[in-house]
Formats: sequence, structure tokens, C-alpha cells
Amino acid sequence: MRRIVLALVVLLAAGCAGAKTAHHTTTAAKPKPPTKAYLAAVRYAQCMRDHGVPFPMPNAAGDFHLSYRREHAMKAAATRQERNADDAACFHFLEGTVSTKPLSLNAQRQALQPLRALKACLESHGYRVGNPIVRILSRGRAMFGFDRATRIPTDIQHGCENEVKLPQKLDAIIKADRRPMP
Repeated sequence: MRRIVLALVVLLAAGCAGAKTAHHTTTAAKPKPPTKAYLAAVRYAQCMRDHGVPFPMPNAAGDFHLSYRREHAMKAAATRQERNADDAACFHFLEGTVSTKPLSLNAQRQALQPLRALKACLESHGYRVGNPIVRILSRGRAMFGFDRATRIPTDIQHGCENEVKLPQKLDAIIKADRRPMP
């Protein structure tokens, strides 16, 4: 079973790059300073790493995305109890910058749709999974998956997740459900 834990949703406006023409040159806008949310996410990731958990660094928006490799490395580095203790020790860096509000029932229902598409893709490759579920976790996080675990080769699972655009769809549902922190 693949677990996707989305801990942080922060919006950041994208800048425009410069372009040259035969008549004039437009330069790129001065880079915006990192947001409070991004800096908090970097501090949190570094704290987790200092505790021995190979946690991913956030993207420019301050979002964390777990790759298969990173997720397996995190599980190999520490037990669930140790990771939870490390998270508890580091979470103070994120306080006030992320929403800890649980996903609304509407967002949970919407998230089932891309999970159904993932199920159909996996089944087209001969793998049976249970019913799609969204499990609400602590601190505004959620687990998206199935109620019955089945061993699925990583390349098939990753290929199906990419085919149905699961991460992008779940991110969009979560972002629409949450207001950015001030």
C-alpha cells in the first residue's frame, strides 16, 4: 500500500523569467525573498534530518513530496514511534505557518475520485486493491490509499499514479480546501 502524507500546503506566486527581443531586453524580476512558510518548512526538514530521518526538503512553495525512495529510506531509518517522536520534536518550526485543520468531508469525498482512477489503473495491470480510503491523521495530515494492502511493483504503482496524475489532483484538492496561513 502506498501512503502519501501531505503535511504542508502553502501557495506561492510564481515569478516570470526575462526574455530578449531584437529591439529590447526585459530582465527577470528580482527574486522574491523566501516566504515564512518556506523557511519554516526548511527548518522542519533540517530538524528531522538532524534526528536521523532522511526527510525531503520542501519545494519553493514550502510543500513536501515523498518519493518512493525517500519514503522507504525514512521507514528504514526509524520506527514509526521514533518518526512520530522526531516529528513531535520538530513540528514547532511549522506552527503558525501551516494549516492543521483536517480535510473537510467534501475534500475527502473529492479525493476518492483520483483514488478510484488509480484503483482502475492498478487493476488493469492485474493487481487487486481494496476500496479507496482517506484517513485523517494528526496536525492536518491525511493518508490516501486503500483499505486492503497488496504488494505492487513500484514501477507499476508509480506509473499508474503518474498516469492518473494522483499527486497533482490530491494537492489541488487539499489547496482548494485550505486557506493559506497569513
